[in-house]
Amino acid sequence: MNNKTNLVIVSFVAAIFATTVIVTTPTTIKNVSAIVGGAPTTTVKVQAGGGNATNMLAAFVPQQVQISVGQSVTWDNPSPVPEPHTVTFVLNGKTMTTGDVPFTVRNSTRLMPVPPGANSQPDITPGENGINTIIVSNVRSYYPTLIDSNGHAKVLGPNGTFTITGNEQYVNSGWLLPKPTTLYPNSSNTFTVTFQKAGTYSYLCEIHPWMAGVVIVK
Repeated sequence: MNNKTNLVIVSFVAAIFATTVIVTTPTTIKNVSAIVGGAPTTTVKVQAGGGNATNMLAAFVPQQVQISVGQSVTWDNPSPVPEPHTVTFVLNGKTMTTGDVPFTVRNSTRLMPVPPGANSQPDITPGENGINTIIVSNVRSYYPTLIDSNGHAKVLGPNGTFTITGNEQYVNSGWLLPKPTTLYPNSSNTFTVTFQKAGTYSYLCEIHPWMAGVVIVK
């Protein structure tokens, strides 16, 4: 076999190897554990949204990650415009919620705009027996919130960090905005969850419900 034949065979094998390496699933990360500076890291990064100033991306990137028990996932919002997203695990269907929700108030309740004279007015529906219905912002949508297996809600400040043990009913990031934006009440720039039980955890964005992702914990 001459040198020319050897060169052809080597090139053919190299081409096959290169093709095999690049064939992968672009939206899935598996076995996510890396070494940074000589120390192991157990946190996986996921982007909530993105795009550009004229074309907002309503997607989680990557859409699916696979991790091991004890590892964490951190979400952030890289969008160049202040388009909010949430990372919401609805583990009990009855705990789904939205950003604006109705509450009842007495007629005697007087609401003042801030600042005084602002071009704003509360959304109030007159009711019976001196009770009206008013629409207000929902802290369990805007703030990082966890509802445990007994229905007790725990609300955190911005950039919440939670641990999912597998018995929770609802885990929500609150409204995520790109750094350094904080246009909404107690909005966050990052959200981190540590998963302590194997399983498949589906989540969505409360603001854009078609925007969904999955964390697989092995």
